[in-house]
Amino acid sequence: MSQHFNFSAHIRNKRLFFYLGCFLLILLLSGCKKETPDNLQPSHDNQQQAVNPKLVPPSAEVPEMSFDEVPPALLITEFLAANDSGLKDGDDDRTDWIEIHNPGQTPLNLSQFALTQDRQLEELWEFPSFLMGSGDYLIVHASGKNRRLSNEEWHTDFKLNADGEFLAIVMKEPRSIVHSFGTRYPQQHDDISYGISSDWVPGEFLLDFESHFLAPSPGKTNGEVLFGFVDDVSFSLERGFKEEPFELILSNSTQGAIIRYTTDGTAPTAEHGEIYESSMNVDATTVIRAAAFKDGYAPSSVMTHTYLFLDDVVRQSPDGEPPIGFPFDWNNNLVDYGMDPRVVDQPAYSKEVLTGFRDLPVISIVMDIHDMFGKEKGIYSHARKDGRKWERPCSVEYFHSGPQPGFEIDCGIRIRGGFSRMDNNPKHSFRLFFRDIYGPSKLEFPLFEGSSVTTFDNLDIRTSQNYSWSFGRDGENGLFVRDLVNRDIQRSMGHLSPNGDFCHLFINGVYWGLYNTCERPEASFASDYLKGGKEDFDVIKIQNGGGERTFATDGNTDAWSRLWKAAKKGVKSNEDYFQLQGKHGDGSEDLDSEVLLDVENLIDYMLIIIWSGNKDAPVSAFSGDWASNNWYGMRNRNHREGFQFIIWDSEHTMLKEDLEINRIGPFPAGNEFSSSNPQYIWQRCLENEEFRMKVADRIHRHFFNQGLLEPDQLKALFDHRVDQIKNAVVCESARWGDSQAPNIAGKSTPGRFPLTRDDHWLKVVNYTRNKYLSQRSDIVMAQLLAKGLYPDVNAPVPSFTGEGGAAQLALSAGKGIIIFTTDGSDPRMIGGDRNASATTYQNPIPNSGEFQMLKARTSYEGKWSALLEIEF
Repeated sequence: MSQHFNFSAHIRNKRLFFYLGCFLLILLLSGCKKETPDNLQPSHDNQQQAVNPKLVPPSAEVPEMSFDEVPPALLITEFLAANDSGLKDGDDDRTDWIEIHNPGQTPLNLSQFALTQDRQLEELWEFPSFLMGSGDYLIVHASGKNRRLSNEEWHTDFKLNADGEFLAIVMKEPRSIVHSFGTRYPQQHDDISYGISSDWVPGEFLLDFESHFLAPSPGKTNGEVLFGFVDDVSFSLERGFKEEPFELILSNSTQGAIIRYTTDGTAPTAEHGEIYESSMNVDATTVIRAAAFKDGYAPSSVMTHTYLFLDDVVRQSPDGEPPIGFPFDWNNNLVDYGMDPRVVDQPAYSKEVLTGFRDLPVISIVMDIHDMFGKEKGIYSHARKDGRKWERPCSVEYFHSGPQPGFEIDCGIRIRGGFSRMDNNPKHSFRLFFRDIYGPSKLEFPLFEGSSVTTFDNLDIRTSQNYSWSFGRDGENGLFVRDLVNRDIQRSMGHLSPNGDFCHLFINGVYWGLYNTCERPEASFASDYLKGGKEDFDVIKIQNGGGERTFATDGNTDAWSRLWKAAKKGVKSNEDYFQLQGKHGDGSEDLDSEVLLDVENLIDYMLIIIWSGNKDAPVSAFSGDWASNNWYGMRNRNHREGFQFIIWDSEHTMLKEDLEINRIGPFPAGNEFSSSNPQYIWQRCLENEEFRMKVADRIHRHFFNQGLLEPDQLKALFDHRVDQIKNAVVCESARWGDSQAPNIAGKSTPGRFPLTRDDHWLKVVNYTRNKYLSQRSDIVMAQLLAKGLYPDVNAPVPSFTGEGGAAQLALSAGKGIIIFTTDGSDPRMIGGDRNASATTYQNPIPNSGEFQMLKARTSYEGKWSALLEIEF
């Protein structure tokens, strides 16, 4: 097949330009001055136009680009991919931005061009019709907001990646690259832009003039280029636990660079911090932040190392006075500092407190103390404030006492929680945000053992609030494991549930107590574990703390509203019930109907809520059961998957006074959309016979035959979490055990003795294990039977005889006949008829030598038992 190419040539500024189709070859003819001709000097008379383009009316006469002569180049002269403190858009957001420049002599209609991150040039963000004059500059915000019709600002549908990626401006027809930064622009840095040096003149090879700029200049000629980047500072000794004093050496491989360091949590700058001159003796708990600087170079990253001396930690502020550098007050927030000598000096605990520190990993938060506790901008001293404006930069280190790997990362930090933001709570929880304005845009680390997910957009650092030793007046119910155990149960059932693990938290080297890391159930979490991108998910929750409003923290509430309305209307008929699952009334798939509900997930979620006696999720007993609280639902709107529900914030569970509590409902919360919740969906679905049968099946799965809600299985999950913190609780006792003691001015002031592990925590552990976990399942079964949610026909009971190939499965029941299948189908058909492919049990079933899934039910006088499922 023959192909034809257009060929032309043109000489400009002593350079020969050859055109072969859309490809350009430039040959240097003779010495060219690096001076921009007068007629090509950029014009900056209208800086407003550079930021706020005016659209061209469709009727305007606009010159078209011609390839008969040298095409006027349209360039990306500058962009900023990590905008920490620079240009804001009209929404007051500091977004990424791209500067477009027309260096030619001819005005251009931008409708011929597009921006892209796609190397295949298929996914384009197209410019609207706009006449860009010769020498003009224009700013496009790379925010992902996708706006191009405004007369004020344009926003792309993508954001820039500070780690480096493809970026180009392209001609739409014929599809070709007008300008790009190679196949991938390099790593970007906070508030340092990248682009084309102002020394470039048309005809010069652009790659030779690419550079970083220390002072971004959107809409203006680019400023002084950087000569390079200073290498990071090296520490002679890794962070972590230390037992002996040591000499710390800081070094840097960039010749001529100066190292500055701080020990107060602030980040060193070219003007702030001590100049490093020689090794330092470190003989006590210390946080060191160091960076290197050199004129004409971008500074290094700030490196942070925390060194913990436990003999020093256990003596921190024994009189309750603030540690050096910490304030006496946190505005109106209750203040509590120090380790209680009445715990750490007690013979029963003096060694175990040291063991407790080494049992768990450490999270060390290091930051400007004013950003944490300051009167004006401190997040801790304004704990009720929320949102991006109350996020502060910090360093986070994660390390163990042993050789296990750890990490250090710069990120953003906020206070998290609802009711716990009260001023009378001295121990708040935190949320970390990994953004490229601070450092890496994601945390990449295998934080949770056994999890397939190792990258995180954010991370919660939670602490017990209700029934804690630091907040409220019910510390003697303090257990610290309730929330994690409830989430462990849901995960063990095979459902999605946020991972979490215990840790010790330090703030600028000061011990802050026992905490636990936790994934946050939002779009990035759903995308990590389920199929789809973050943009595909609707994540629904209730507004913090009050049950005032159901809203979408990601996506929208459209599908959730349809599910709630359908449930409210009624699902007694099979047509209505199965429609929620995208099925016909006979249970067969209806590909024209959307899937709104994951029935098995809803039932298992509710069985955990009921078994645990949860008084604050998803319906709050503290509102008289009129409000919902503490629940998440998520769904991929582009897949045939229904809403799944997440166990969340389960502190009001497994309580001594609630051994016989009944949380089956029905409750009024959910009658209005503002208080809609999964328990309301459950209540409405209970009208349907097929749903009730499925409830019975899930009850049998979890409450019988070593199911997860049998006492022995529950105790195994409970014991695992208790064993993790049995020594670390001593550390929490020393730090917060006296927080609820009245009229104590300092840690050494006589008063009520602090809450301790042996006298308080172990009593709650023993009660929970020996009574609640031992008796609660039987109590709940009686409640479910009384509600008619479990049939009075006994399900088949399995037993095995023989061994190996001679093994046989025997089934027994009381009244009735046992009917089973081994092809995966249910012996009972929808509507209650017998499955034609099912077999009546008469004799033990021999081992066939191949895997079999047996499903069996007992049938008696027209009634069916719950389903027995067993693999053999």
